[in-house]
Amino acid sequence: MTANSPEGIVGDLRDFSQSFSALFNNPEMSDVVLVVGERRFHAHKLILTSQSDVFRTMLASGRWDMSRQPEVPLQESAECERVFETFLRFFYQGQITCTLETAMPLLLLSDKYNVNALKVACDNFMTTQLGRGEYAPALQWLPYSIAFRLESLRVKCVDIIVPNMSAVLSSSTWLQLPLDCIVHILQSSRLAVENEYMLFEAVLKWVEQDARKHQAQDLLNSILPEIRFSQMTAGHLWLVEQTSARYGGNQMMTAGLQEAHKYRSLVAFAEENGMDKLEISQSFSSRRFFPREYTASSGEAWAWLDWSMPCPGAPDYAALNTAQQGYRKQKFMSNSHLTRVGQWQVTFIAQRDGSLSASMYCTQNRTIRPTLMRFVVCDRQGEPSYIIHKVSAVDVTVPNVVSGEKAQEIVNEEGKLRIGVFVRDLE
Repeated sequence: MTANSPEGIVGDLRDFSQSFSALFNNPEMSDVVLVVGERRFHAHKLILTSQSDVFRTMLASGRWDMSRQPEVPLQESAECERVFETFLRFFYQGQITCTLETAMPLLLLSDKYNVNALKVACDNFMTTQLGRGEYAPALQWLPYSIAFRLESLRVKCVDIIVPNMSAVLSSSTWLQLPLDCIVHILQSSRLAVENEYMLFEAVLKWVEQDARKHQAQDLLNSILPEIRFSQMTAGHLWLVEQTSARYGGNQMMTAGLQEAHKYRSLVAFAEENGMDKLEISQSFSSRRFFPREYTASSGEAWAWLDWSMPCPGAPDYAALNTAQQGYRKQKFMSNSHLTRVGQWQVTFIAQRDGSLSASMYCTQNRTIRPTLMRFVVCDRQGEPSYIIHKVSAVDVTVPNVVSGEKAQEIVNEEGKLRIGVFVRDLE
């Protein structure tokens, strides 16, 4: 062939692909039969081993006794059995149809047999679906992500579920979720719901499904520790009391009510005794006392503030100047129409030792009455780590909302701390 000899690509890939696809589950030239559940698939070792090193080890290395047998049984879960034909088709066609229902078991099979091209395709499909912000696929895949410890997928699913929680509770999928998913979702403090009682009602509806009624007490004992009774209004607690009687004084329901009444009583004690700026964090520091992102008019103002950590040692690190890095203000209003809650200003000040202090005061005229103020400090995943309670009438100062050591532990990849500020009139 001379240097100037013309050349070109010839052939028809489509025709080649169709000829290759015709070998799928075809006894012709098949040299192995895969037995999955009640089904048998005629396959070809060359095709399987060319795309999966797991199949290569199983069928071609001679280290597995079954490799010499004409039929090879494979143990798969029920979900994976249902999509195994589709999974196998990928080896012969290079592409398959993926749905919300089949994506996860296909991903599990591609991971088990290390079919990298399919694994990437399934991951891209799921990421695209979750990227749309729709909660349906997130609910569909959350059980798998928990069961198979797929941490990245679990986080993505929860991030989509929490802001859509009100819609989730009214969907039929909520009633079909397994117990571990219900518990996992309720552990989040970022759930956007009208109020805590709404979650309590949704749990009862889930438990009272016909298939679960016979184990209602055990299920309630598993779920109710995640219900934050302390965040319910007096009216909602009264409704829970009625429900408790109907369930024969369920152990966890009774414990939750007692805890809520204790919480409310101690706050009332602080009000009656004029214990201004009383810190009650030690008594109520667990997650059960953290508020969620309630959307109903409840007489409570709240806001999540993302604080950008300045560089320790900088000259302006503790400067009280809005133009400098160590001083930050934010105003927020109540999410209700109760003017007595008013408008509040929060000021965060970064100290030279790396700690963060905060002060709050009401910037509007309002009825002077004791107010419960809560600072909720989140971990680097955005979930509450601890809570500080204060009681005051007009203003409050917290000298050490976050210590320097703690700040370095919980600051996220963007160099920010997430702090929730909640203001609630004492009833």
